[in-house]
Amino acid sequence: IYKRKTLGGKMKGLKKICIILCVVMMLLGIGYVANAAEDSDEVVKEGVKIDSVNVSDMTEKEVKKAVKSHVKTKTNIKVQLRINKDKITTTLKDLGYKWENTELVEQVMEVGKQGNVIKRYKDSVDLKKNGKTFELKMGIDQKKMKAKLEELCKAFNVDAKNASLKATGHGFKIIAEKEGCEVDYETTANQLVSYIEKQWDKKSAIQLEATTKITKPKYTTKDCKKVSNTPMGSYTTQFTAGVINRNANIRNGAEKLNGNVVYPGERFSCNEHLVPWTEDNGWKPAGTYSEGSVVDSLGGGICQVSSTLYNALLNAEIKVVERYPHSMAVSYVPLSADAALAGDYKDLVFENNTDAPIYVQGVYTEGAITFNIYGHDTRKKGHSVEYVSKTTKTIPIKTATKKDPTLPAGTKKVTPGHVGYVAELYKITYENGKQVSKELVHTSTYAMAPTTTLEGTKNTSSSTKKSPSKDKDKKSE
Repeated sequence: IYKRKTLGGKMKGLKKICIILCVVMMLLGIGYVANAAEDSDEVVKEGVKIDSVNVSDMTEKEVKKAVKSHVKTKTNIKVQLRINKDKITTTLKDLGYKWENTELVEQVMEVGKQGNVIKRYKDSVDLKKNGKTFELKMGIDQKKMKAKLEELCKAFNVDAKNASLKATGHGFKIIAEKEGCEVDYETTANQLVSYIEKQWDKKSAIQLEATTKITKPKYTTKDCKKVSNTPMGSYTTQFTAGVINRNANIRNGAEKLNGNVVYPGERFSCNEHLVPWTEDNGWKPAGTYSEGSVVDSLGGGICQVSSTLYNALLNAEIKVVERYPHSMAVSYVPLSADAALAGDYKDLVFENNTDAPIYVQGVYTEGAITFNIYGHDTRKKGHSVEYVSKTTKTIPIKTATKKDPTLPAGTKKVTPGHVGYVAELYKITYENGKQVSKELVHTSTYAMAPTTTLEGTKNTSSSTKKSPSKDKDKKSE
């Protein structure tokens, strides 16, 4: 009995020891799993893919790099558009094809890392065995696609051409209108999006026929037939024959403005048709106003061209949008009936306010320039206009004396001055010879320039050799 009791006590003790050992071993195992899970929190669990990219054991930075490389491959796929007989090539990326669910990287980093240690361990085992694939969501920025299509295709568009006019010795020849053809960007973009989303295999190059549409000209032969062979308004100014450069500029200006057709509602800028003011563009140095005196500059004399055109427009009663007077009075038109051109700040601009095209004709002859404005004259028979200049103020010429170190001492050089004026231009309208209205068109002010006497102060007995600095000052003056 004593032996059985003693043996039983020993068995119970052994059983307790076994239980304690099991608990210790289980705790050690759990601790190992916990540590392993903790170590893997910074990388993706094994068995995870994004599209075809295996991102197992990658850090977040590595995942982003790998996926971006994969996206680049997808978006760099070539797209070829056929436009009639032409072809253009671009890429899906340039057309706005992009990766949209960029938050996917954060989701992938969290896979298998939720719940308690046992659950996380179990999820890790499942991922290794079965794997898990996340899909990239690609989309298209249609606004960007349409803008890119316009940029790429505009060179292949053929603009419609309005019917036009060409003067002949016996009236006008009508040049017939032409239809145009342009890419229908909206339809083409929609077709491309539909193909990418529904038919494309996500890897092959794309070929698509762009949708085009016929464009109609705004003005046709019918509109040009309205233009009469009789001018709506004409004007002629005279100039001195033999002033070679100035007259060459007048001829050049008349030729550049001649033959222009301006359609209803359009505006015509003289400067836009005359620039640049360079020798290569036919301009020669000739006298022009500058700061109260006359100096040579390229295009000198062009203001006689614009002033002649201005008066022809007034007689045709065409809407003048922009006009400037000269700084000082000119002799070839009445006061306040001039139109100056200067750089990009003085221009003559008119608008076709009729229902048919306007044809501008400039005619240069030796000693005279004429402008004729042709169009559809809807003014009543017996209607006529007259323009009268009225001087409201005269500013007499003053005198001034200046010392000039470039002239020999004792010599004088006189520069004639100009009278200053304030003048008004009136439009008088007649119906069947009877005046029916008188209206002020505008008021113009012309500066007075004094008669200037330059008195020489240069010492001719001194050395004629000049230092570089003095030569520079002289040139500047």
